Amino acid sequence: MSGLTKIEIITRPNRFNLFQKELAKIGVSGLTVTKALGTGLEKGFIELYRGTKKESNIHERMKIEIVVSTVPVEDVLRVVKETLRTGEPGDGKVFIYPLSDVVKISTGETGIDALQDKPTK
Repeated sequence: MSGLTKIEIITRPNRFNLFQKELAKIGVSGLTVTKALGTGLEKGFIELYRGTKKESNIHERMKIEIVVSTVPVEDVLRVVKETLRTGEPGDGKVFIYPLSDVVKISTGETGIDALQDKPTK
């Protein structure tokens, strides 16, 4: 099966609502979101815990997973750049994977058909 691509985005959560609205405008409606913690080039911070200073470089992040078939990957990347990029360390990363197939568990449909919502009768 060709034409299936998984896009995985690790980013800050503060711009997610705008990102989701812009994705809908290009035809992406389905996505999976997971809360995540991560560390990278972004500087850490010091917090006071029970009277003791504690330095932490772990930051709250979101992992957003999208599978596209008819929407071009380049369109999704454009939305990522326009909505999630601040130019500062900590904006995140995008990983792009080709998929061999997808199966919709409830119907057994595969490939692009498994990604489409069809009205129930």
